[in-house]
Amino acid sequence: MRVRVPKPQRTFLELDELPLLIDAAAAQDAPSMPAKIPGSGGETATKVAALLGRGMTQGAIAAELGLAKATINYHARRLGVEGPANYAGRAFVVRALGYSGVRNSELCDLRIRHVRLHDPGGARFHVPDSKTETGIRVVEMSPDLAEAFVDHLDRLRRAGNRTEPDDYVVQNARGGRISRQRVAKIVREAATLATERRSARGLPPLPRTTPHSLRRTYISIALLANRFDVKWVMSQVGHADSKMTLDVYAQLEQRVKREHGVRFDALVRDARVQLHGAQMRPEKATKRRRGADRPGITARDE
Repeated sequence: MRVRVPKPQRTFLELDELPLLIDAAAAQDAPSMPAKIPGSGGETATKVAALLGRGMTQGAIAAELGLAKATINYHARRLGVEGPANYAGRAFVVRALGYSGVRNSELCDLRIRHVRLHDPGGARFHVPDSKTETGIRVVEMSPDLAEAFVDHLDRLRRAGNRTEPDDYVVQNARGGRISRQRVAKIVREAATLATERRSARGLPPLPRTTPHSLRRTYISIALLANRFDVKWVMSQVGHADSKMTLDVYAQLEQRVKREHGVRFDALVRDARVQLHGAQMRPEKATKRRRGADRPGITARDE
């Protein structure tokens, strides 16, 4: 009797699922440009469109042009911007979690003074971590993540948010510290949209996606990118205990084991090509080998 063992639930995203999640979050971000630019809507409409395109809030535009907020709101609605376009940085939140492996709370606590975008040793940011000897964990950034930091901080400035050293990298609507619950909601909403897009293409839904599963996603990709350097990945994510890193490692190792048959066949095929030449088909080589086993009988005789 066969016993069907349930397949263990995947706890991280695949390589092609993470970009899809980031794209879904970007689609939910407030647009940095108005939906349409007026061709002949008048001087005021043109100015409002230009300032909205720079990422300014409607209140800031009203102060800049010396007009009532109601007037700015009227033009903004005509331009396709229904309300104040507060920049939440949804795509940045998802990318930062998936590209660095930081904890939800660590991203919420990250301040601009902790970020070193032009460090000679490479872009990085510092996370207070009592588990390290110095009390600070240095998280290295990939070039794409560093570029995302630059773009995110630029959009914060253009949206009228404060970007002084003590200000938070990810901010709430009032410019203060964003909550862990809000970050989790951003990830959840992006995952819902990404799943809808996958379903429309006939693909299965994303696994349950949370800030913690994005942390595990980073671990899985970092292990592959660094040839399973477990110690380095642990230092990146701040693991004093290697249990979670090794758990992800074990899941990746199981995949390698499942692929051993394909790799085995590929090695044998390569050896056959070296022995008989690229033009020798596998079935012809098999027949020739059988004829060689029986003296006087060739592949043609069979």
